[in-house]
Amino acid sequence: MSLKFRVLGSIAALLVLSLLAGAVLLSIHAHALIDLEVRTAFSGAAQSVRDTLRSDVQHTVTLREVVSSFQGQRHVRAALVNEKGKVIVQSDIGPLSDPAPAWFARLMAPPPLTTRIPIALPGFPCVVVLTSVPSSELAEVWGHVRDAFVIMLLFCVSTMAVVSLAVGAASRFLDRFQTGLQAISDSRYETRMDVKGPPEFARLAQGFNHMASQLSAFSSANRQLYAQLQNAQEEERAEIARDLHDEVGPYLFALQVDAKAIGKIDTPEASRLSASVREAVVHIQRHVRNILRQLRPVTQLEFGLEAAVGDLIAFWTRRNPEIRFERNIRLHGTLERRHEEAAYRIVQEAVSNAVRHGNPALVRVDIQSGAGELTVSVQDDGGGTKASAEDDISLAPLSLGKAGISGMRERVLALKGKLDIENIPGHGVRLCAVLPLAREVEPA
Repeated sequence: MSLKFRVLGSIAALLVLSLLAGAVLLSIHAHALIDLEVRTAFSGAAQSVRDTLRSDVQHTVTLREVVSSFQGQRHVRAALVNEKGKVIVQSDIGPLSDPAPAWFARLMAPPPLTTRIPIALPGFPCVVVLTSVPSSELAEVWGHVRDAFVIMLLFCVSTMAVVSLAVGAASRFLDRFQTGLQAISDSRYETRMDVKGPPEFARLAQGFNHMASQLSAFSSANRQLYAQLQNAQEEERAEIARDLHDEVGPYLFALQVDAKAIGKIDTPEASRLSASVREAVVHIQRHVRNILRQLRPVTQLEFGLEAAVGDLIAFWTRRNPEIRFERNIRLHGTLERRHEEAAYRIVQEAVSNAVRHGNPALVRVDIQSGAGELTVSVQDDGGGTKASAEDDISLAPLSLGKAGISGMRERVLALKGKLDIENIPGHGVRLCAVLPLAREVEPA
């Protein structure tokens, strides 16, 4: 259950309990009031009859007048009864315009009160019977109780409405705050919240905006550091390639020349040694060229990313003819050089690790550009990683090495992209990098 419904439910429960408690207190007070009013009216009526009968009553006409005086009374009914129990005359209670409901009357009605006042008329003994009738008092109190209960109910409903509006406003702010945090977790540091509303919410929004601004600055600084790191790595690769070419190349050539000179000596042993040395030199030269190719893909990128990836796939196909390579490259427009280099390095590292560690039968390379982003995907059907489900796949040492993953992540982060690596059980590893092409505008 959400926090909003918990708060509203708790407040609604308290209001209902308060309403019930109020109803109980009203009932107790109403019952006491009805009982008091009826007893007071009944006692007054009985005393009035006794005072009247203290005078000399000579005939029933006077008694009829005494009973008739109770006609329309609200709380007491009077009746004149002869010695045989026959009612000679009886008063009626005044009509009620809004009588109390039967359930309220049963709940609130006090015990009935009755008194008999005997009158010794000469030759005509009779009794004046007084009976309490609480219906009028019940109707009056019912009206007051109903109005008070309605007022309490309206108060509870209005309180609930006001609380619902306040909780709804707080919930909407928390939803916006959660959305903002999710955006920050997705590296959208340009996200900002409106600084408005209650002071508490405004301070939270200000703190969020300050955090987002700081993270944006840190992210910009990190991207600059990553870019500098990539430039340093490229310069280091180029320097190593130059050293290999300039230092090792001449010595290998000299070895070939010496081997040929040895081969001119007219002895079988010399010929055998010459052929062996020349074969070793050719093998070393081939490996040196492969190393130079890995260190300096710049010459391949001069003809475009698609051509460079094609050369890379051709290189691995010659060395591993049992592996089938598929490629799907669809580029719309011209890419910036940094995007081409990043995409080539990602494909180079992913394919190299898949071939060397995954033992695949199929490696598929997909590169597509569009909608302001460049997507690079490499998937193999090899053995996948051997990391447990709880381990971070970026640390898996099988299909994708730690150093390779780190390098790819650095390149992707330098361009503010995303890198996802998915270990598909029984179907190898799928690497997907998304690089934004549009120039990012940093928020102020």
